[in-house]
Amino acid sequence: MAANCDFSKFSPEDLRLMIRSGQLKRKPTTFFAIGFKQANLAILPKRYADDFRRFCQGNAGACPLLYESKPGEWKAPPLCAESDVRSDVALYNKIKSGNVDGQDETLLDYDWSDLVSFYLGCSFSFNQILLSNNILTAVDQSKNVSAFVSNIDCFESGPFKCKMVVSMRAIPADKLSLLATVTSPLPDVHGAPIHYGDPSLIGINILQNVNLGDDTEFKEGDIPVFWCCGVTGMNALMGANLDLAFSHSPGHMFLTDIPQEDFAEDVGPDKECKVIKYNEKVDIFSVLSIKTERVIKYLSHVTSEDPMGRGIKNLFLADDFEKAALALSHASSVGLVTGFPDDMDCNPPDETDGLPGVISLAAVLQSLGKKVTVIVDDHATKLNEQIIAKCVEKGLLPKQLDLLPYPGNGRPVAFKNQDGERLFDVFLAAERVGRARDGKYYSMKGKDVSSLVKPVDDLFIEATNCPNVVTIAVGDGGNELGMGKVLDKVKEHVPLGDKIACIVAADLAIAAGCSNWGCQALALALYALMSCPIHERYIRRAVGFPFNTSQLQKFIPSIEREREILSIVESAGKKDGVRPDQKMSVDGMFFDKQHADVLKRMKELL
Repeated sequence: MAANCDFSKFSPEDLRLMIRSGQLKRKPTTFFAIGFKQANLAILPKRYADDFRRFCQGNAGACPLLYESKPGEWKAPPLCAESDVRSDVALYNKIKSGNVDGQDETLLDYDWSDLVSFYLGCSFSFNQILLSNNILTAVDQSKNVSAFVSNIDCFESGPFKCKMVVSMRAIPADKLSLLATVTSPLPDVHGAPIHYGDPSLIGINILQNVNLGDDTEFKEGDIPVFWCCGVTGMNALMGANLDLAFSHSPGHMFLTDIPQEDFAEDVGPDKECKVIKYNEKVDIFSVLSIKTERVIKYLSHVTSEDPMGRGIKNLFLADDFEKAALALSHASSVGLVTGFPDDMDCNPPDETDGLPGVISLAAVLQSLGKKVTVIVDDHATKLNEQIIAKCVEKGLLPKQLDLLPYPGNGRPVAFKNQDGERLFDVFLAAERVGRARDGKYYSMKGKDVSSLVKPVDDLFIEATNCPNVVTIAVGDGGNELGMGKVLDKVKEHVPLGDKIACIVAADLAIAAGCSNWGCQALALALYALMSCPIHERYIRRAVGFPFNTSQLQKFIPSIEREREILSIVESAGKKDGVRPDQKMSVDGMFFDKQHADVLKRMKELL
């Protein structure tokens, strides 16, 4: 058979017969029988079958189970009219005591009576869909895809535990959303990618790590894209240290007679995907459905209303709220800072805006399993401890928040420790007064409040300079920490802007009618994201089982919750920064009027 023969147009049955006869041994099947499903193989003694089945269920992205044979069965009736798994694969790996102990072109000489074959979906199956959508173009059909062992831990079952193997393709940046849309409906062949962009974030150095496939050529504008890979099954067999097991050799798949479905025509807004780069400093992406994006855009719109006429609409950045929600969703550790000493004659001097929103956002972050730290001025530590403890007691927070006094016993807090580990993945400042161009800190009325402000700005700047950290500002006047991203607009549109504007810029800036609203909207956006199957799967890298959003419902913002949080904050002595004599009020607006209306409209969409 000619080496350059186009096997993409052959039928799976004919190709299996050719492989069985020895004609195509050791040839990758990447573009064989294009348009039909291919399968990875894991073959093991029947006493391990229950544990391996559970492993497949908990790692459905990497090991989507197409068929599990009966013990001793070498046919696969649901997948093929006629087949023999012992000879119909171009190359097999023999696995003994945790290692690949050679390769075989046939398994006919082995005792099959005690063996169970697991047929696992393969991403080669949707190559035709990628080609027809011009996501992949001219390709070398003799080459295998690249594949690497990642740092992603698989779901464990019995003796089966390992790191996930991922396959990699080079995809044009402007095709990423289309790619996610056409592959997301195909979970039985690995579905949508589980990582876009920077390979180091999943523990891969393309130039140094062992490539289990062939090298991938990148053109200008291409992004490395990674899928769960069925070779994970082989990794699991090796990790289990079995006396004897078999797998396909990477790139040499079992060819089935099942056509690969293309659901492109059935895509609606709940299934159409959008891939978003949420950190412009490095290639860090996320994905969500168009339907969920519309919800988040609406939350952003409501948040940016300007009832006090401060010129906030002019500070609005169209995509920053959405990117901030995605950054928080991906973070493992989040730092929050607030504190605006608005009235120097009061004790405490801080206003009611900021801390209620931070508590509301922290409750959802904690419910998602994230480590949350609140940075406070050292003089305000005791007061904040009391407020937070009361919120925990009332069930408004799942547990106590970690408080980090700043600067901390007179010593500046470093953003990285001696081992180079950073404090947070995301650092968010909400209604935190920020440094102006003369080095001082000002209220909206131009009052110098510097004597009660610690320079958290320095820590924020250090975080912003870290490529893999995202800093977020939430503000309603332009004098808040991080709002320097819109410095020129603050000077132009905000009264006294040239004097009070913060010069420190965050990566992302959210201009809100009230800073509490910005935090509350982010909390609701996190709920919307975790309710989106496309985003939720991407967050957990298709490992484990879907997140149960019912555990969030108790802690997402509501009129009742936010009223109680504000009541606790006011009881501790904090006052409205605009109208100090008003009760249950923030920024001159009564809670049961303007604030309740905003919360009602945000919640109605969810």
